[in-house]
This record gives sequence, structure tokens and C-alpha cells, in this order.
Amino acid sequence: MSFYQQIAQFSDYLHSIRKLEEYLSFDIVFSVKWGIPKSIVDEGQLIPFATGDENTKGFSFVSGINEKEINEIINKILKIIKLNKDREIKDRLFKETIEKLKNTFEKNDLEKLRKLYFDFEIEEKSLENEQNGELRENIELA
Repeated sequence: MSFYQQIAQFSDYLHSIRKLEEYLSFDIVFSVKWGIPKSIVDEGQLIPFATGDENTKGFSFVSGINEKEINEIINKILKIIKLNKDREIKDRLFKETIEKLKNTFEKNDLEKLRKLYFDFEIEEKSLENEQNGELRENIELA
């Protein structure tokens, strides 16, 4: 995959790419609501920067200038984006489901509601990630 194809995957969040002596800095802007799990990025690879917008926060992801490290940092950025987008979708789905459930309780009598039953099959890995707090352990930076 070409370098263009790699960065095109997160171009909506890309602020700049800079060369700093022997390092590359990928300056990325995320929503202030997003988190960065400590399990994905070493704190030494991540430097916060001001975006000038109270709704966003900026992070410089730093890597050495070699194919392996650049690929690793790009994969980490993509993983952070995916985790946060998934969390946003889950939050939206949760709110929609709560609203539907409220309506169900308002419109049905008690006997019907007592027969209400939910059954979900949850993959072991996703349950394990939730239990390990993958998205709860965020790096807290300005």
C-alpha cells in the first residue's frame, strides 16, 4: 500500500505531517470526547498540542523515519479512530434503544412487560475488552 493510501484512511483527522530531525510527527485532531487507550500508544510517542478549538484536541504521534515504525504508528492511529467511532455508534444505539424501551413501557400494561425478555450473544473478546477497560483507561492530556 502506498503512503498516500495509508494516510488517506485518516485524512479527516490529519492536521499535518512534520519531519523533526530523525522523526516523523503525524499531527492528528480528534473530538474532545474521544479517548486514547494507554494500551495502544506509549506516552513517549504522543505529544498534545493546542488546536484553537474547544471541541477538538490535538496529538502528535511520533515515530522514527523507517517503514516499520511508520506503519506501526499509522496502525495505532487507525485503531484509535476505529475504537472511538465504534464507541460513538454504541452510545447512539444505546440512547435509541433506551428511548424505544421507554416507549414500550409507556404503551404496554404490566402483565405484558413482565414477559419482556432480552437475550444477547456477546463475543468473548469484546466482553473481555470491556472488562479490561480498554476504553476506560485513556491517556489524560491537555
